[in-house]
This record gives sequence, C-alpha cells and structure tokens, in this order.
Amino acid sequence: MKKRKVFPSILLFVFLLLPLISAEIIINQQPEEIYNLGDTISVPVTISTKTEKSDFLNMELICEDTTKNFPQGIISLEKDGIESRNLILPLEKKFIDDLKGKCSIKVLFGGKSTSTKDFKISDKITVNAEISATEINPNGSILIEGQAIREDGNPIVGFIKVSVNYGNKTLLTQSEKVNKEFFSINIDIPENMAAGAYILRMNVYELDTEGQTTNEGFLNRNIRIKQVPTSLEIIFDKKKVEPGTNLLVKTILHDQTGEEIPSTATLTIKNRRNKIAEQKEVETGEFIEFWISKNELPGEWKVTSECEEFNAESVFEIIEKEDISIEIINRTLTITNTGNIPYNKTALVKLGDETLRIDVYLDLGESQIYRLSAPDGHYEVEVTSGDYSVSKEVALTGKVTDIKRVSGKISVIENPIVWIFITLLLGFVTFIVFKRGYQRTFVGYIKSKVRKKGKKGTGTKTKESAFAKPFQSSKKALVKSGNKAEFSLSIKGEKQDVNVIALNIKNIKEIQTKKSNAKETIQEIVDFAESQKAVTYESNNILFFIISSIKTRTFKNEPATIKIAQKTNEILSHHNRMFKQKIDFGISLNYGTIVAKQDRESGVFRFMSLGTLITAAKKISSIAENDILISEKMNDHLRSYIKTEKHEKDGMAVFSIKEIKTGNEEYKKFIRKFLERQKKEKK
Repeated sequence: MKKRKVFPSILLFVFLLLPLISAEIIINQQPEEIYNLGDTISVPVTISTKTEKSDFLNMELICEDTTKNFPQGIISLEKDGIESRNLILPLEKKFIDDLKGKCSIKVLFGGKSTSTKDFKISDKITVNAEISATEINPNGSILIEGQAIREDGNPIVGFIKVSVNYGNKTLLTQSEKVNKEFFSINIDIPENMAAGAYILRMNVYELDTEGQTTNEGFLNRNIRIKQVPTSLEIIFDKKKVEPGTNLLVKTILHDQTGEEIPSTATLTIKNRRNKIAEQKEVETGEFIEFWISKNELPGEWKVTSECEEFNAESVFEIIEKEDISIEIINRTLTITNTGNIPYNKTALVKLGDETLRIDVYLDLGESQIYRLSAPDGHYEVEVTSGDYSVSKEVALTGKVTDIKRVSGKISVIENPIVWIFITLLLGFVTFIVFKRGYQRTFVGYIKSKVRKKGKKGTGTKTKESAFAKPFQSSKKALVKSGNKAEFSLSIKGEKQDVNVIALNIKNIKEIQTKKSNAKETIQEIVDFAESQKAVTYESNNILFFIISSIKTRTFKNEPATIKIAQKTNEILSHHNRMFKQKIDFGISLNYGTIVAKQDRESGVFRFMSLGTLITAAKKISSIAENDILISEKMNDHLRSYIKTEKHEKDGMAVFSIKEIKTGNEEYKKFIRKFLERQKKEKK
C-alpha cells in the first residue's frame, strides 16, 4: 500500500519541475577540422528557454582526457526567451596551456549542454626545402630555398633557423624571416671547417605576442664538407745533420684543418752548389732516408717538394765534423783526416815511458805518415789527438826513441804487399808483350799479302785503312740535323742525367731503296724534336733524340720528352694511313747518365753513354710494335705526369701510357687525343 502512494508523488514532482529546466542550446556552426596554435575558434550558439531563466553560460575545451573551462558570463532569459552568442576561444598557450590533439568544445547553460564535433589543435609546420649542394668546399656556401605551411594549410609568418651539426654538437647557426610561407637563406661555411659528414638542420617556427614558440617544424639534410689541400710542409728529423749519417725528411700535405692528406709528391734534394743530389716520387707523410757522406763539406742544402698545385721549400745544414783515423802498422803511423773540415791539433805519441808531440794539420782527405823508432824491443804505442786515441803493441828498432814525418808513400822495402803487387804486375806485362810480339809477326805477314794484291786495280783499300775509323759510318745520313750529336768512347765533359727517345725504323732498307714520302716524314719528326731542343744521334736504323739540360736549360725535361714521343707516334701513324709505303717503327723512352760536351766550334753535341742507357733504349724500341714503350727507370721519372700499365716482353719490364695526370690543359688535350687515336687504331 505504501509503494503505490510513493510512485504518483514522484511522477507529479517531475511534471512540476519540467517547465523549470526547459532550455535548449543550438550550435549554429561547427569548428574547422584543424587549427594551429595562434588561431581563434569561433562557436556561434543560440540559447532558448520556455520559462524565465538566469544562469551561467560555460564553454569547456576538452582535449583527450583534459578539460579546461572558459566561463562566458550570466545569461538571463524571460519566458520563451532566445539569445545568440558567438563564443570565442583564442588558441594561445596563455589560455589553453598545452592542450592539443583531438579536441571538442562543450557549451553548458541551465543544466543543459551540447558539444561540437571533434577537431584537431596542432603546433606542427610542414617544411619543404631544396639545397644548392650536398658536398661543399670549405669557405663555400649553401643556398637553401623552401616553403613552410602550417598543418591547417595556412601560410606562416615566422622565422627559420638553420644549424650545421656534428653529432650532438652545433657548429654554426643562422636565422632569417619567413614571409608568406616562403624562405631563402644562404649559409657560409668557414674556411677551417673539418672535412666530414654533417647534418643541416632547418627549424621553422612562429612566436606568440609574448615571444613563446607556438608552431614549429623541422627538416634535416645530410651534407659533406670536402677535404681540400691548403698547404705543403717539409719536415726533417733534425735541421742540423752530421756527415756520415742519414737525413730523414718527409712531405706533409695539409687540409683546411691541418690534418694530413695522403698523396704523392716529388721531393728534390739539392746540395750546397744547388745541384740535384736526389729526386724521387714519395708518399706524403712517410720519412725517406738520404745518406750524407762522411766527407761532405759543411753548408746549407735545399729541399723542395711539389704536390698537386702546391710547392714547399726548406733547408737543412750539414754541420762541421772534425774526424780522423789513426792506424799503426809495423813502424808506421798514419793519421788521415776523415772529417769535412781541416784538422789542426797536436797528437801525443807515447812510446813506452816516453811521450812525443807532433803537430797535425790535415786538409780534407789528406794523410800524414810518420815512422817510429826506439831501441830494439816491443813497445805499447799509444797515439792520442783530441778525442781520438789508438794503442797497439809493435816491435821497434833504432838507437833512440823518435818519430819522423815521411812522404805520403811507404817504402817498398818495408811493405811486402807492394812487392807482391809489383811482381804480379811485371808478370802480366811480360805476358802481354810476348803475346803482342807473336801476333805482330803473324798479322804483318797477312798484311803484306793484302797489300800486294791491292796494287792492281784503282784504289783498292787495305784492311788497315778499313779499320782506321771504327765509329765513322760509311752510309749516307738518313736525315739532316741542326742539333747533331756524336757518340764518343772517351770524352771530358759534364756528367748528367738525360732522357732518351729511340725511334727504331725497322724497314729502313726498304725505305732507302724505294721512292716514297717516308724520308720527308722522318725528317719532319727530326725537325719537331729539335724544335723542342733535343739533339739527334743517328745509328744505323735508329734515331736517338737526347733531351739534355745542357740544351734545354731546365731539369724538368719530362713533359718535352713525352711530347716528342707522342708527336713522333702521331706523325708516323698519320703517314701509314695516308701513304702506300708504310713505316714499320717502334718508339722507346729511357732514362740514364751520359758524359757530354757541347763543341762550340762545330756545334756538335758529343757524348759518351754510361751504363745501359743506349743499349736498353735500342732493345725496347725493337720490342715496340708501332707504339711507345717506356723503360722502368723512365717510368719512375714520369709518375708525376702519366699513369702507365706494366707489361712483360722479351724478359724485361716495359710500360705503356694509360692515363695523364698533369694539370696543363694544352698538354692534357694533346695526350688525350693521342690515347683516343691509339685506341681507334688498335680496334
């Protein structure tokens, strides 16, 4: 019975209360899908009620699980009253704190509420950019151009900050304004920036009225700073070198930060007379040894180095060294100056209980010989001069203790070794005289027979006249030379290293017996070689072009050598394409030593070849088949100019040209054309 009475009472209460809470909230326009920080959200609403109502109007921003309330004031409505409001929400950090992401707005009034559809609040900026280069030289620059757009699609008005980073370390930064979404910024790279990989970080951002960052976007690019050589340095293990020791020297190629760059350099060591003592191609950063002879005079030596486009020069000093050798043989004392300065000191010679003094003055390499005497017996002889001391037990004879200086030679009577040598020499001379006397009798008989036969006829030559001048060719010269060279077996002249080009004309007999343009072609080669200051030596079927510093007045003769060889090959190849009479040839390049003298009266360059310079050039030219082959010695001297390929032919190592290394454009073009032409001919 009680339950039936309660239910009508509750129902009556609800019907009485309903008019009091009857209010309606309508959102007239939904928010956009995306907003960025700094934007303003406008939510127009209409509020109506059936009864008179006065209450707070609230707006709540709900993002994920966080709600922030924005009171909009009190609204008082009469019965059946209606009111429209435009609710404004600035998306600034000072209002919304850090709320962002998926959000909605809820409007509340008079116990009634309604919510907008979901929208997004973002602080992101999309950055797109192009950079002018990904590999940059020190002291270069990078131009960055691009576009920055907020996630809501609206252009920004903000800033771009570009930084160059290595790992977590920022090395440099630069900023510019972004206007109407576009930006352009130029980054200058310092000249001493280390080579390596870096990150180019672009940060585009906007600021609010209080200077706080609102929207932000990033873009990274990988860049590389090149390693660039900036200087060349010569380093010695010591600047003052003692004769009889090794000099250690190396070349270092530095980059923009002073770090070493591996490379190849040409190192030249010149003595105190500015003559080349050593020249070789070396790896940078590695010490090489150079021996300083014991008797090398004191003075300043120069070292130069060439690597890529850099040159370096430094000096070291060979110091004065006083040095002697003391030798006691039987009764003879010999003191020799083995230092590099005159020796001028007193020597003390102790013979038994007596001490004698001798004044020693020795020029470079000079020796002084003394004879020791004392009453018959064995003595401990001790000789001391300066820091040098020698002692030896010897048998002496004489009446008194004495020491006398003698001539520079030891008496034959006192030295049995000299007697043995003279005996052998006399025996050898006797044998030669006897042998020549027998041959003269026999050969004289033959010569008399030859002369008798030669009386008949007109001018028949005897064997004696046929061999009168063994190096004078009876054949007519193949070419005319303006810089003629002649070979000599004995000559007094200047010893020097030279480059030799050997042109082997293998079908010379055919060319000489037939009429053709071959001789003119060969003469053209000689004229070109001599225009490059080469001298021409003709030997049977081989023309030698000698490049000597006497004629060129320079020690750098390698470019001219290659140019003559390539031009020779070019002229001959052209001839063989154009004319019926072919020239079968081989060209070789060799490096070696000659003794040479320029005859001022005749203008002839006279020389004597040392070692295998000429014979090796001949052999290699005979191996070459219408091309150029280079000897191993010459290849070492051409490494700064060309790259070569090694071959094994007839048991010897030879090299052919593969690639050019020189930076001279004219010369580079010349070599490139030659190599291209050579490839076509091989095909």
